[in-house]
Amino acid sequence: MLRFIISFLFLVTANADLFVALKQYNTDILLQAFHDVSDPTSPHYGQYWSQDKINNLVSPPQKQVDDLISHFKIRDVDCEQIGTDALVCKQLNLLCLPNYNKLVDFIEVPANRLEHLHIKQSHSVGDGDGYVAREVLLQLYNITYNSVSNSSVCAVEYQNVGGISNSDLEIQQKLNNQKTKPIVHIVGTNQSPMMEAQLDVQMMSQVADNADVWMWSGDQWLYSFAVKFLNQTTVPDVLSMSWGWSARQQCDSGLGPCPGNMSSSQYLHRVNMEYVKMGLRGVTVTVSSGDAGAPGRTNEDCSLSGADPVNPAFPGSSPYVTSVSATYVVPQQTTNSWKSNLCQQYGCVDGNAELPCNFNATGWTTGGGFAIFNETRTSWQKNAVLQYLNSSAKKPKHFQRNGRGYPDVAAIGHNCPTIMDGQIMPVDGTSCSSPIFAAIIALLNDHQKNNGKPNLGFVNPVLYQMWADNKNIFHDITKGNNWCTEMQCCNNTFGYESAVGWDPVTGLGTPNFGLMMEWLDQNTMRQK
Repeated sequence: MLRFIISFLFLVTANADLFVALKQYNTDILLQAFHDVSDPTSPHYGQYWSQDKINNLVSPPQKQVDDLISHFKIRDVDCEQIGTDALVCKQLNLLCLPNYNKLVDFIEVPANRLEHLHIKQSHSVGDGDGYVAREVLLQLYNITYNSVSNSSVCAVEYQNVGGISNSDLEIQQKLNNQKTKPIVHIVGTNQSPMMEAQLDVQMMSQVADNADVWMWSGDQWLYSFAVKFLNQTTVPDVLSMSWGWSARQQCDSGLGPCPGNMSSSQYLHRVNMEYVKMGLRGVTVTVSSGDAGAPGRTNEDCSLSGADPVNPAFPGSSPYVTSVSATYVVPQQTTNSWKSNLCQQYGCVDGNAELPCNFNATGWTTGGGFAIFNETRTSWQKNAVLQYLNSSAKKPKHFQRNGRGYPDVAAIGHNCPTIMDGQIMPVDGTSCSSPIFAAIIALLNDHQKNNGKPNLGFVNPVLYQMWADNKNIFHDITKGNNWCTEMQCCNNTFGYESAVGWDPVTGLGTPNFGLMMEWLDQNTMRQK
């Protein structure tokens, strides 16, 4: 487990929350339980844990925690225990934490340098290009169960930049011929409407009609959000995150959320354990794979001088989330009889073939590759990834061959219709793909619950088993690459080529919802 002596001073802004990650115990048992409840072949599948049960398992000795809180108190620092393995300290001007290496893993301060996976205004990929509205997605992904009664899905926004407008959401729902349903679950401050959050919640609503859509916002980064989320009494079934940054630079030079001598590897390890807790609770987490290809935003100019050619994004490369890549519809010169107000008024794309978003076509490139540090490849992905590694597809000379391959799946990331200030706009990015796939999981969850079955929770083992049993459950995208960025195209030193089956460009492919639902009917059991 992570151990180091923190013997430094640092300043944080008054009124800011500072999170202290306490040492976790029994993480081997936690991981085994996580795998058991997520494996559709396990007798424990879907038998999710309560947060109290999780907390009791990983808890450090309470006396040591109480002593640490007292240590802070006599120095006029007020700290509150959250769950059993974290503290939040408020209104700090100065904190000194010497010689607590046996109890403290690290400290996270509010970050202001890590970025949303930039959304972009679309440009045409060819004649006949148009919006990918609700009825287009229903047809494209064979979504046969398209309205929910008991399912929730949540957009997560960081660094206090998220804000949504229910009036804009209502316009979007009416344009898609849906019943109007406002967002009532807003956790944190609803800032002025921002395109990022508007895109997230509107695409979720568009796919999962009548779902309970949440918006969760705050000034936190990955770890502190996870702590807050996991210790709420009521949480949504599915989370979608459209944020990320290079895994190598989560704690670059002690900046951002990681003061002192903490490494990015240490930070990633702990955040991953929080995602394990989410999966053990039965929560699905989908994450955008990135918009700057395999080189990533830290190597936009395809440099071989002092830069790593490929840079996995985190949390998109976490082994404990469902990583979602982006595609676009190849326009056809045929005309569908679209019925929605949106398609009739503003025009929707015709076509049923998809390609990965790439700089040459869309002006940006979907992300993917292989994780580094401690994000090892797990058994549910082994065969699919080995098939790719043994293929003739072009690959970089140097990458982490034993790492977790990402993305897992793909969904539309081009010409996503979003209402902003009453006006419709075409928006691009994996920031569209992740909420689309999250909404698909929300639909599947609703179907499962209506049949007396549990939520899908950490869904990757199910997805890869579906693919192993029936390759038609995913639309395989075999052309394309991700060795471009948002600025230019490089060569295969900087990325990966698509192939038959799973690949680090579009994962298993895009979903055939109807076949996914049939597989679940045949391969998952009712709860006793």
